[in-house]
Amino acid sequence: VQNPDLCLDAGSFVNCSVSPFSSMAYCNMSLDTDTRVADLLSKMTLTETAQLLQSSNPGIPRLGVPKLRFSECLHGVLSGCGAASGPDSTGCPTSFPHALGLGATFNRTLWSHVSSTISTEARALNNQGVAGLAFWAPDINLFRDPRWGRGQEVPGEDPYLTAEYVAHYSRGLQEGMDPGYLKVVSTCKHFSAYDLERWGGVDRHHFNAIVSDRDLVEYYWVPFRSCVQRAHAQSIMCSYNAVNGVPSCANSLFHNTIVRDEWGFDGFIVSDCGAINDIIATHAYTSTPGATCKAGIRGGCDLNCGGYYGGHLEDAVKGGSLTEADLDTAATRVLRHVFWLGLMDSKAEQYYTTLGPESVDTAEHRQLALQAAEQMITLLQNNGNLLPLDPSKKVAVIGPHANSTQDLLSNYHGTNTVVDSHSPLLAIQAMLGASSVQYAQGCDIASQDTSKFTDAVAAAKSSDYAIVFIGINGGQENEGHDRTSIALPGVQEDLVALVKKANKNTVVVLINGGQLAIESTKENVDAIVEALYPGEMGGDAIANILFGKVSPSGRLPYTIYPANFTERSFFNMDLRNESGCTYRYYTGNALWTFGDGLSYTTFSYKWSTPLLASHQSFDAAMVGRKEDTIQYTVDVTNTGKVDSDVSVLGFVTAQGHDDAPLKELFDFGRVHLAAGETATVHLTVAPQVLSLVDEKGVEAIRPGHYKIQIEDLTANLEITGKEHILFSLTEMKKRHEEKQSKP
Repeated sequence: VQNPDLCLDAGSFVNCSVSPFSSMAYCNMSLDTDTRVADLLSKMTLTETAQLLQSSNPGIPRLGVPKLRFSECLHGVLSGCGAASGPDSTGCPTSFPHALGLGATFNRTLWSHVSSTISTEARALNNQGVAGLAFWAPDINLFRDPRWGRGQEVPGEDPYLTAEYVAHYSRGLQEGMDPGYLKVVSTCKHFSAYDLERWGGVDRHHFNAIVSDRDLVEYYWVPFRSCVQRAHAQSIMCSYNAVNGVPSCANSLFHNTIVRDEWGFDGFIVSDCGAINDIIATHAYTSTPGATCKAGIRGGCDLNCGGYYGGHLEDAVKGGSLTEADLDTAATRVLRHVFWLGLMDSKAEQYYTTLGPESVDTAEHRQLALQAAEQMITLLQNNGNLLPLDPSKKVAVIGPHANSTQDLLSNYHGTNTVVDSHSPLLAIQAMLGASSVQYAQGCDIASQDTSKFTDAVAAAKSSDYAIVFIGINGGQENEGHDRTSIALPGVQEDLVALVKKANKNTVVVLINGGQLAIESTKENVDAIVEALYPGEMGGDAIANILFGKVSPSGRLPYTIYPANFTERSFFNMDLRNESGCTYRYYTGNALWTFGDGLSYTTFSYKWSTPLLASHQSFDAAMVGRKEDTIQYTVDVTNTGKVDSDVSVLGFVTAQGHDDAPLKELFDFGRVHLAAGETATVHLTVAPQVLSLVDEKGVEAIRPGHYKIQIEDLTANLEITGKEHILFSLTEMKKRHEEKQSKP
């Protein structure tokens, strides 16, 4: 739930540096964290423990424990502004491209750099009392269906891409210059199988996602396993929906047996805001407050965003539904982070507490936001090489998004005024000069009003080029609101058609999160650019791409479907039936597919070691035990005349396995190449990508033949020996039943 003031207060900072708390054992910095936590817990009352386990926790003033504050930072800190460090700074948090755009960069280094910058600003803003230190980010659900209103918040539809994203984004948030403390807490959300807001009369609070064991293991859980085992994120948020009849926040099999026991998670699990109440109120899984608290706490949800735990946990213990030991277990998991964040220790001993206004909205941060936007923008179509445009010509800038500012930020952004002077129109005017640019809005995003068409057509006719900025915004897609159609709303495609008729040199730029089915525009217009939601410097990045200052290098993080895709039920979580969904399973004719993206230059690819690459054979057990057993090395050459980045994508297809995905991304690498330059890219086939999952949720490396494709190169891969099991949901269920049967 988006609420920038959630859990913030302006109270004084009290901790172990203040007498009389400094003499307590839990304030002794020479002791290990668990010893300090245990001592603190021994001094807490039942009421204090119960109140601690909610996001609006008051801390424990009696014992000198400050509250743990929560915020959001999906693509920048969601907060107000701090003090400005000078005339060139606003003091407001930097707003980077939203996660979907970051996914389109296929750039691990960028993800780490962006998230590290965000957590630096978070610490600086926290020191000014503006933001928290525990963050509900990243969102690593998968963009299964284009109608989902929150698809803009995630890096894409592919589990491997998203697993890589969280591994770098969460670590960038949590790790920093001071190894003795967490920089911030990263929360991976929303577990599990959450990707519906409201559709067909059912909202996310009531939705029961029916998901097969195969799809859970093969698709929906992949990013969360990476969140735990590679990112080492310290928090996970459970979702509003139920999965196969069990509310997510009450699912002990998922949280305790799998996430904690099998994957090794050692952090705390927090509910989405109000989701504990949903256990009883919307899912009707329980019938009393005591049973609801028991379902949540023993289901593995330690902390409630909302007031249900605070209002009922103490009574649940007194009434026998829970024990004090149950609450102590949850409180231990939460309190560790109070210590790890340095909240209990003297500020004088910590690097992060020295960060101030000079660390927010810097020139370097704005430049990083610009580079991120440039790297994510994807060239979908460029018939006749219409792009890049000649900056010496006259341009008509048209469309409902032509002068957009705040819409470029998408949702979950902090206060931001930088973007107000960086719309696409303003950026193009700054580049070409105002006298070379005509502006006409043409139409609104969703209305049927065509009264502004005349001005748009006139501007197009009198210019050398026409650039039409179309798309959607938060009025069509957002938290709590899904789309029913993936076509462009209003009369936007009619506007494009008329402008194209008036000016053959028409370029379309899309501003959006969810996919847009623009069949007629694809047929009618020569050049189409996908800009997604590009953040505060998005207007400048778009101008730089359109006029050739930067070559486009983004790759689509999802599949763009035809409009009739919505004939498929949104409730259908099965990835394979009804023509399937995502590039891994979709059997229809996509407008563009995952990984598509053009450049202003050309590239050639060749195997660095052709004989080794053409056919490799490995034993299944050997592949399953070692992450980097199977590797491919490719020489990439920029054969054109334009310097450019390029992302090299590798896919694998299991041959002879009818239940396998059509193909799967197994690795990617991004390099910058000057014209004529060659670089070597190394790609690795990880065991969990090569594995196949059966209908019982058993994931294994299976013998057989596999096809490797890296851009236009192909190779054969053979796996021999006996199948090697990596994970078994069947075994997890058995273990869980045995554990539940014990008194």
